[in-house]
Amino acid sequence: MTGAVVASIVRVASHGAVLAALVAFGGRRWPLAPDAGEGAAIDDADPPSADGDEEEVASGLEDDGVPMSVADGGLRVRAHGGCPSSMVRVEDSCIDRYEAPNVRGAEPLVMQSANDAVAWCASRHKRLCTEDEWIRACEGADHRSYPYGRVHVDGRCNDDKPWREVHEATLAKWPSAEAREHARELYQATPSGRDRKCSSEAGVHDLTGNVEEWVVRTREHANPWPYLLAGCYWSGCYGGSKPTCHSTNDAHGPDFRFYETGFRCCRDANR
Repeated sequence: MTGAVVASIVRVASHGAVLAALVAFGGRRWPLAPDAGEGAAIDDADPPSADGDEEEVASGLEDDGVPMSVADGGLRVRAHGGCPSSMVRVEDSCIDRYEAPNVRGAEPLVMQSANDAVAWCASRHKRLCTEDEWIRACEGADHRSYPYGRVHVDGRCNDDKPWREVHEATLAKWPSAEAREHARELYQATPSGRDRKCSSEAGVHDLTGNVEEWVVRTREHANPWPYLLAGCYWSGCYGGSKPTCHSTNDAHGPDFRFYETGFRCCRDANR
C-alpha cells in the first residue's frame, strides 16, 4: 500500500470521527432569540453565513423527543441568480426552498408566532416573506391554483391528514412541558421536501399543506392584522376545503401561535 493511499484513508477516518462526534453531541446549539419562543420542532442548525445561506443538515431527536437538526459538514454553495443555494429566485425576491428551518429532511417548526418568525428570519439576515412574494412563488407565471398545477391531486401535498382534537387551554400554557407534549401529539407535518411533487414551478416545496405559514399582509382582508397565515396545513383548510395558492387566514394577531403555525423566510435578490 503506497504512502498516498495510507494518508487518504487516515483523512477519511478522521472526517468520519468528527461527523460522529457532531451527531453524538447534537452539533453546536444556536437557539431562537430569547423573546422568540420555541417551536415543537427546534432550530439547532449552525449559525448562518453573512448572506443568510444555510448548510445542509440532517434531522435528529433531542432526549425529550423534540426534533432538532445536526450539521453534516456540507459545503455552502453559491447558486446563480442572485440568491443563496438554499433559496429560490422568484422575480426580484429570494424565498426559502423549504419551511423553516429551511433544511431538506428536517421537521418544520411549529408553535411559532409572527413575531417569532420575524425575529428568526432577521437573525439569518433575511425577512419574513410578504403575501405577494409567497403567492408568486406558489402560483408561478401560469397562475396555478396549486403549486403543481391547476387541479388538486390527492396525495401530492400533505393536506389530507385527519383532524385531531385540540385542547387549546393546554397549548396556551406554552412553553410548559404539558403544552409541548400536546403539540407533539398533534404534529402531523412531513419532513421538508419528502413530498417531492409538492413543489412549485420555481422549485419551492410544501407551500400548500404541511404547516401553515406566516406572511406579511400586503393585500386587503377582513381583518387589519399586519400578518396572516397562508397555505393552510396538514388537515387542509378550516371548513374542509383544500389549500390553494390563495388560501389565507387573517384572524390572528402577531402573538398568536398554534400547533400548526410555522413560516419560511425571504430576502431581496442581489442585483
